[in-house]
Amino acid sequence: MGFPLIPLALLGGAGYVGNELKKAGQRKEIENLINQSQILGDPTNNFGYGTGFGPGMFGPTSGYQAQLGYQTQMGKQQRENMIKNLLAIEPITDRAKSRDFERNMAAARFRTQLGTQQGLTLQGQRGAQALAQQGMGAAGNALTSNYQYQ
Repeated sequence: MGFPLIPLALLGGAGYVGNELKKAGQRKEIENLINQSQILGDPTNNFGYGTGFGPGMFGPTSGYQAQLGYQTQMGKQQRENMIKNLLAIEPITDRAKSRDFERNMAAARFRTQLGTQQGLTLQGQRGAQALAQQGMGAAGNALTSNYQYQ
């Protein structure tokens, strides 16, 4: 058993209106706003031109241009202050970096000297051990050999 088919026009919620498909729940007010292109409203929001924004905002005497000039001037001043601060800090950071470099080089020299001393000590211990082994072997041979006097 199947369900009976009901034409869309009879549902009332959706259907064809002219050449467009009308959506269910579409309001006339929204359709009027779209048709009248009044979605954004007045660019100055009905405040007139006292705010500096609006059609005359790019004129040389507008409030917007004054704000833009102020922001530009403050940006330049802050940039100049930043450069002065960096130039004042540069010698201090250079000295700190050179001290770090010297400290790292001294640590590298110490590590190298320590490694060399350890290597020489180990080499001396091995040489002494080899001499001791030879000496003990010679002493053992001397004790076990028979001397013949003539």
